[in-house]
Amino acid sequence: MFAARHDNSAAFDDLIDGRLSLRSVRIRLALTLIAVAIVPLAALAPIVRSVLDDPRIAQQEQLRAQSEHVAIALQRELESIKVTLHGIAAMKTTGLAITSPSGSATAGAASAMAFALKRPSQAIANLAISDLAGAIHASTGISVTPFSGLPAPLLDEPPYHVVPDASGGPISLEVVVPILGSAGLKPIGSVIASVSLEALIRWSNADSMTVADRLVVLDATGVALATISTAAAQDSDKPPAIAFTANAATQAQGGSELVVPGLSGWRIVASAPQTVAVLPLPMLVTLAFLIFVLIAIIGWMARRIVAPAAALEAQRVEYQALYMSARQAALQDSLTGLGNHRAFQEAVGRMVDQSQRYGNVFSLLLMDIDEFKRVNDTRGHAVGDDLLREVGDLIRATIRGSDAGFRIGGDEFAILMPETPAAGAAVTARRILSRGLEDRGTGKFRGPISFSAGITECPALGKTRVELTGQADAALYRGKRAGRTIVSVYDAAIDHGHVDEGMRAELSASISAVIESAGLTSVYQPIVHLPTGRILGYEGLVRVDQRAGFQHTGALFDAAEIAGRVLDLDRAALEVVLQGAHAIPGEILVSVNVSPRSFEAPEFSAATFLTILRRHGLEPGRVLLELTERDAIRDPDRLRTAVQALQDAGVRIAADDVGAGNAGLRLLSQFRFDVVKIDLSLVQGGANEDQTMSVLTSLVDLARRMGALTIAEGVETAAQLQMIHRLGIDSGQGYLLGRPGAVLGV
Repeated sequence: MFAARHDNSAAFDDLIDGRLSLRSVRIRLALTLIAVAIVPLAALAPIVRSVLDDPRIAQQEQLRAQSEHVAIALQRELESIKVTLHGIAAMKTTGLAITSPSGSATAGAASAMAFALKRPSQAIANLAISDLAGAIHASTGISVTPFSGLPAPLLDEPPYHVVPDASGGPISLEVVVPILGSAGLKPIGSVIASVSLEALIRWSNADSMTVADRLVVLDATGVALATISTAAAQDSDKPPAIAFTANAATQAQGGSELVVPGLSGWRIVASAPQTVAVLPLPMLVTLAFLIFVLIAIIGWMARRIVAPAAALEAQRVEYQALYMSARQAALQDSLTGLGNHRAFQEAVGRMVDQSQRYGNVFSLLLMDIDEFKRVNDTRGHAVGDDLLREVGDLIRATIRGSDAGFRIGGDEFAILMPETPAAGAAVTARRILSRGLEDRGTGKFRGPISFSAGITECPALGKTRVELTGQADAALYRGKRAGRTIVSVYDAAIDHGHVDEGMRAELSASISAVIESAGLTSVYQPIVHLPTGRILGYEGLVRVDQRAGFQHTGALFDAAEIAGRVLDLDRAALEVVLQGAHAIPGEILVSVNVSPRSFEAPEFSAATFLTILRRHGLEPGRVLLELTERDAIRDPDRLRTAVQALQDAGVRIAADDVGAGNAGLRLLSQFRFDVVKIDLSLVQGGANEDQTMSVLTSLVDLARRMGALTIAEGVETAAQLQMIHRLGIDSGQGYLLGRPGAVLGV
């Protein structure tokens, strides 16, 4: 059981701190899945694009072919019209006698002009013969109107002219060829044909496969001269639709240039609405199947990743709830509901730090109930508990919301009052005292309550936790010596409770005397494995000779903290315990206590500890090292390195006094332990308090999740033993199972 270890202690720390959250996992998952999905989509995109682009490309090729066909047909027809006009012009070689009575030539020209109007294209709307002055000598129309603005035809002029209709009608194309006189090459007139562009385009497109919905004639500048709808062109009952605007940008187009002298840059453009590409059914089925497979794979991956992440998140929330519940209960006195001694130490430390940093003022009030021992002895412990509860109720009912009350010992209480000078704290103390002395109609203890109180102020009177508690304690006992039921404010002139350099030197000398005079002796208390009843190990404890000036071992270690001699005392106690451990059989564990502060010291390390074990002939695998945090850890990284080195060597590490305050829980959240020792305050209070039972259950569950063995301390009654057995605690230690003493009868 001791060998079971939690190999993921870093993950446990992350869970408690919330650094591993389901949200971050989901974000990482989403990014991963997006990257995974891009690969197949990128592979499919070219295929889909190719399939979708094929119809559009084919449509553009068809439009280009249609426009080229129309352009070629139009070129041929224009060339044919020009040839016809040259034939008419050649029929008259001298003068313009087409209107003379002689008539034969005139009749031939008129016949030729009538024949030209009957061309298959029917594009020639009018035909006329004009002299150089622009006068019309013959025309196919009944009422002839001269062509306005027509320049004198010359041999080197282009034969084609665009003539817009003044009324906004269709644009006509005039084809002009010269009539040469008989005397030479000098022109004497012109044969002029008015060609309808729309009729010409309709005829040119008549025998082509109709793909475009309209055809457009563009000049060299890009201006649309004529636009026809091919659907309307095929319907003989309806006139073609003519427009003078370019095609919409959303249409597919195909264009071809007219290779006609005089119409340089003209283009025929065929356009139609872009084809909406439709994937073939087999490809649609294949794509749908591939997308379904991709979604299924992504969903499967998401479930595979999110499921453990969700479990991890639920575990973190559970751990955090257990931790916070245990922490809250560990900082609360189960009898009075006030903060306990550990909570008091932490609160004083915080307020001292704030005072040193920001100059904040606060007062410390210590209270000690008068004649409490007599109440316990004469009226029983139940009545004594009622008295303690009543004092807790009085404190809560009197102090401000910003103040904090604590029960720091059997009948000792403390109040911290921020932003309050000593005089203000004295007013509060006297108010509590007056309420305690008066008759009360409620509460289980209704008799008068008297106490003595000592008050000090930070930073005016004391600047450290040790100084403040010593000063308030000195003022309290001055009041007790003066007759009790007195509230006293610390006075340096008459109180000697403060710890100055002289007192530290005196305490250090006393500790040195204890160490050098062999004033420490060892005793061993058995740790019993509850399911089997066998002795699992012995915890080595030290006792101090009262003649050395210390009433008990706790006072000795408190003095060592004040004097800065914790390391020296730890090493001396370790030597004494290991020296007496030779009587313990080799298969039984030896448990020793060392303060974390010792491992933070540069002159003490894991190697030093292992060297001490070897000197006493003790294998590391037999040793259980108990760490008790009496004060905040200053260098957790150094301590973590030492603990890891000891565990690698085989030493088992225990978190001691878990439940006595926040320190034990803080150690649990920062280090990996093989054993969790539950403090006697929880064990002895759990049988009667539901809240304490909940905390015990949480601690046991937390230890199991860490793979750590649980040991209950302070088991003194059969009811407590039954309770820890029901909770599934592995081992027990206490007066009921074995008192500290020499190792006998093993």
